[in-house]
Amino acid sequence: MPHKSFLFLQTRAPLDAGPEAFDLALTAAAFDHDVRLVLADEGVHWLRSGLPELVEEAIDQIAVEQESLAERGMAAPSGIDLVAREELAGLLAAAEIVVTG
Repeated sequence: MPHKSFLFLQTRAPLDAGPEAFDLALTAAAFDHDVRLVLADEGVHWLRSGLPELVEEAIDQIAVEQESLAERGMAAPSGIDLVAREELAGLLAAAEIVVTG
């Protein structure tokens, strides 16, 4: 199976999405694909409730859109990369497969 690069853009809050929102990302990671997760809009609230531990362990890179954090008065915890809103389009274009939720 060819190696693919996935970008999962999570824009939904934990109460709206639930932990199953990450099932496809975990499946892609289990098959050794490059998996990047970006939290944006209401998806940044996953940082308050805490990402499932399995997600933190399995995903290659987890980032959060810095403007979404600032708009909600939040700060990124250590170990989470910050991405500017203007950079997000480039990340989306560079990924072979993009999944939004």
